[in-house]
Amino acid sequence: MKGKIHSFESLGAVDGPGIRFVIFMQGCALQCQYCQNRDTWDLHGGTEYSADEVLERILKYKNYIMPHRRRYH
Repeated sequence: MKGKIHSFESLGAVDGPGIRFVIFMQGCALQCQYCQNRDTWDLHGGTEYSADEVLERILKYKNYIMPHRRRYH
């Protein structure tokens, strides 16, 4: 499976608590009036990635985005 991706944000902290890996998809025909990501509208832009390629990128940051469990003795 492949999809068109506009960009990746590796350590996103906007829109709520915590750190997350954000994937901005490319191509949107809705073109909402107050869209904050108009540069993602172009249906012909972006780069094609497979699901495995995206997962590979995400896993590079797993130590930053996965919660660490505390061990109590």
